[in-house]
Amino acid sequence: MKRGANDHLTGYEPYEERIRPVVLFAASLTAGTLVILVAMKLLANALEREGHEGSHPIHPLAASTQIPPEPRLQETPALDLEKLHARERERLSTYGWVDRQAGIVHIPIERAMEIVAGEAVR
Repeated sequence: MKRGANDHLTGYEPYEERIRPVVLFAASLTAGTLVILVAMKLLANALEREGHEGSHPIHPLAASTQIPPEPRLQETPALDLEKLHARERERLSTYGWVDRQAGIVHIPIERAMEIVAGEAVR
């Protein structure tokens, strides 16, 4: 450190000149984080696509003639859930027989609510 004319210290501390390693570390940390985020996004997209399309096909050398006993695992849980919701929506929005001989039918949910609301008014 130098001393000035009025006996005050002038200059800078030596640690202030070593900022480059800190900047390089921060830049590499940021770049590493971005690489990991991109890899996670690609993996998530691949897993989501596999969930909708089903698992990989069976290896050609595997014996595919023998089906494993029940209960079997779902191959496409997302697709199975979509099919279940479609059947439920159809059941809730159409007329049909539950038991024809007993005279039991199912009606659309909107019509059932209208009937119940009409009975509550009476």
